[in-house]
Amino acid sequence: MASDAIKNIGLSSPGVEREKLNKLLKIFEDKGFNFEDSKPPQDLKCRRVRFNSSADDSEKSTKLTQRVNTFYVDSWPEVQLNKDGTLVRPRSGRTLGGTPITIHTATLVREIVHGSSVHSFCREWKKSSFIFQDHSSPYPWGLQTQRCGSRGLILAVQAYVIKQLLFDREYVSNILAQSALRPTEFERKRSLISALCEILWKVGEGKRCCVCLLQDKRSYQQDYRVRDDNVTEHIVLFEFKKFTDVTTFIRRNIEEFTSEKSPGCILFLYSLVLSASICKLKEEMLITNETNYKLLSDREECTQALISLIITGHACHYLHNGNLVYSQSGNLLATPLKGIQERSEIGFLFWDKGENDDNRTDVGSMLKTPKKPIWLTSVNGQPGLLFSTNLDLVSDWRVETRFILHYFTGLPGIPACPLHIETRFGRNALGRTKLHRRQQEESIPQLERCIMTKWYGAAIDWPDILPFY
Repeated sequence: MASDAIKNIGLSSPGVEREKLNKLLKIFEDKGFNFEDSKPPQDLKCRRVRFNSSADDSEKSTKLTQRVNTFYVDSWPEVQLNKDGTLVRPRSGRTLGGTPITIHTATLVREIVHGSSVHSFCREWKKSSFIFQDHSSPYPWGLQTQRCGSRGLILAVQAYVIKQLLFDREYVSNILAQSALRPTEFERKRSLISALCEILWKVGEGKRCCVCLLQDKRSYQQDYRVRDDNVTEHIVLFEFKKFTDVTTFIRRNIEEFTSEKSPGCILFLYSLVLSASICKLKEEMLITNETNYKLLSDREECTQALISLIITGHACHYLHNGNLVYSQSGNLLATPLKGIQERSEIGFLFWDKGENDDNRTDVGSMLKTPKKPIWLTSVNGQPGLLFSTNLDLVSDWRVETRFILHYFTGLPGIPACPLHIETRFGRNALGRTKLHRRQQEESIPQLERCIMTKWYGAAIDWPDILPFY
């Protein structure tokens, strides 16, 4: 009678429950229980973001140099507002769920950026962040730059911002491209977030990336091996393996990169290094005990390896196509010179008046003809940006007969500079004598010489503006 009553109310007998419990205990004793493979309950609406930990030697190139904990994205603190309506964001790594950087990782990052762990950033670098110019300026889509080494990094990010505004749209046309150069505040912010995420994800080879933020307290104790710079010792690390998680996280913390009081450029530079991993950068930059290559020059300007890392995802010193096996004299090189392996999204043009005409820097077609008509430029060591609103410029040779290129430096006080370029008839004939030809060549602006490395002999017109470079 008792067993019938138990069945009527939906319960099992004590003997059955005892048998189930014994089976479960036997499973635990034989196979054990792996907490690493356990998953959160399905009823909890949360997304798990796992950080890399120690792994095989074959995967070291895609891992961080320290063990990083797992955190959940939904464990975000309650959003609070200041009196002026801005968000109050706590900068505590423990609250956010990040992992403080270790002194070993900080040493490796400083060495690959500066070449030394005791060198620190200058004041201009610490004040540099990604801030858009005013809507009333000639460049409402442009980022502000300063006359320091961070200008090259900002212009590289600016190239991806223009790419997002002009060409990464649902509907692309020349008419819409013209209106895209007058973006709203929402469009500017969205394009910057997409640009930062795209660069970090490309550097991480589409598998993972790392984002660096600041916290109030120190991440490691003061040590003689690493000189404090009020930035590195406060870094916390966040690693992601899904692109959607990166986008969500940077959208929540975009103020860390755009605030005037935040070293946004330094945080993004550290994120680039840790997204690419130290081992990969050392291999691509050919860093050995005898060589001391680094991402920033002695004047804290962006080196070619850093520019190539941003626009191609690989820190290459050379700009030619493929790998160079033989020298100019025909001798076999001991170590092949690794160049650009595939067509880049963003192009690059180079000109230096100090180079000899017979031994100039070779820029391959992978960078001269990118997938999008956007080119970073280096003219006598000064960075700049050239772009066109016509996507057919890099896919249809007939468009190259007459077109317009916009030049941007990010510096204040420079007016809008649309350059009218004509390649069908070319420049006027040079003088008959050697002296006259030399005088005409010396009078050509340096920016035009850089453009002519891509379109040789092109006639360039500066409408309503005097050539300033």
